[in-house]
Amino acid sequence: MYREIDWNGVWKDLYEKNTETRGNGGCASVWASREKARMFLTQSRENPERIRHVIESLPLRTDSTVLDIGAGPGTLSVPLAGRVARVTAVEPAAGMAEVMEEYAAEEGVSNLSIVRKRWEDIDPAVDLDGPYDLVVASYSLGMPDIKTAVEAMCGVSSGWVYLFWFAGTTSWEQAMVDLWPGLHGEEFRFGPKVDVLWNVLYSMGIYPNVETVRMEHTRRFSSIDTAVDEFREQYRITSPAQEAVLREYLAANLRRENGGGFLHSGTTTRVRLWWEVNGCR
Repeated sequence: MYREIDWNGVWKDLYEKNTETRGNGGCASVWASREKARMFLTQSRENPERIRHVIESLPLRTDSTVLDIGAGPGTLSVPLAGRVARVTAVEPAAGMAEVMEEYAAEEGVSNLSIVRKRWEDIDPAVDLDGPYDLVVASYSLGMPDIKTAVEAMCGVSSGWVYLFWFAGTTSWEQAMVDLWPGLHGEEFRFGPKVDVLWNVLYSMGIYPNVETVRMEHTRRFSSIDTAVDEFREQYRITSPAQEAVLREYLAANLRRENGGGFLHSGTTTRVRLWWEVNGCR
């Protein structure tokens, strides 16, 4: 007999297994460091295609109000604030929120408010100034209960919801796939991708528009040592033997640039899903 799949349960299971594999204690804890947040902003601005692709895909007006969920260091929130009437950014990580404030000040942005909470902990009546014409979550769906999270997004939108997520193995995950057995004696376990997200939405009666693009992602390092230092925590390196494995892999896979330094690049499949809120009410 046919049984309906609990796609939200599938999302939760994959999310929890990936979190356990990475051992990072959740997205907010990873970006508590202001230094790491500043580095993330720098790297994001070195890949302007992704920022441009997201912003140009949104139905923005000068009088629009926008809610940016999981805003990070303001990668989208700050440039969006320059185009619309008002932006609210939800960002729980202390380092990210601090860097976003600095970035906004540097750009002369005064119509951006920051809510330092996880989306799951938001009380719309207390924390937000909605409803918003546009609710956006750009590659920030590290939420264990995605169904409840989407319901809350729909609840604070008076116009559109836009989600951006990944399909298949990302360029940075491929290194984890290659390295995890040698580093930790087990296969790398992926988090949920857009196939699960689509099915969660469908089970909610939401039938979103979909666009898929292939996009290059590039990271630059001044040296192999710099790359090792950056990846050490991400790859859970705790011993000299593990560091040797990582160093050997990076030496073989990073490309030396003509002007000095090293480059890591790869192509990742990114997916945009969007719908009007009357599609989820």
